[in-house]
Amino acid sequence: MNTNPLRRQPLYAQIKSRLLLRIGAGEWSSTEPLPSEWELASEMAVSQGTVRKALNDLVAAGVLFRQQGRGTFVADPVDDWGRAALVFPGDFEGKPEPLAQELLSCSRVHAGEDVARALQIRRGAPLFRVRLLWRQRSQVAALDDAYLPEEAFEGMDARWIRQSGGVYATLQRRFGVRVRIGSEQMQAASLPREEAGMLGAMAEQPVLVVLRLTHSMDGMPVEWRQRFCLTGKSAYSCGALCAAV
Repeated sequence: MNTNPLRRQPLYAQIKSRLLLRIGAGEWSSTEPLPSEWELASEMAVSQGTVRKALNDLVAAGVLFRQQGRGTFVADPVDDWGRAALVFPGDFEGKPEPLAQELLSCSRVHAGEDVARALQIRRGAPLFRVRLLWRQRSQVAALDDAYLPEEAFEGMDARWIRQSGGVYATLQRRFGVRVRIGSEQMQAASLPREEAGMLGAMAEQPVLVVLRLTHSMDGMPVEWRQRFCLTGKSAYSCGALCAAV
């Protein structure tokens, strides 16, 4: 019995998977064009048409992009903050300071009612939960819980997230899924005890909670994220993000 999943895929999909592995391994940078279709076809012992179909899929997903007369390049992944940022209150002109990411865990959980409804999956379906801590000037600033359907992202691994630099970069480089942030909702809430411990804050302390639903480029929901932000000394800016959605 043949258990190799690639053998059950069309040839162009196998080539697409192989290209994704090479992109994920960093074989090509965003400033270096991929080899030509002819070169890739010769290297992988397939037709140019097969390679072109695989590349077209990756371009449509936003993993690659083409420049007339220059070639095909790897697109930079969307950052986990999108266009949002933590900024100094009242500063509309200053450039936001970068946030340092710390991966706390990547574990399996089951979908609750709200997450299942948002991701259009059954309640209790298996999910990956990725917990990320964010620091600004070495101070803890935010905590993320990102939920992803296990069926869509089988084999999700903490090492990939560390190597790629975030959830969205992992989805693009390892699974060929480039995301767009569909919507965000914000509310003031009391910080739960577990999350308070991770943030080094007091339980029941008022915080800003951001709920985000992320889609693939073809409109399918791929991630539900809850972000707890300590905004005592900063403000959550999403003006550019909201304008872009």
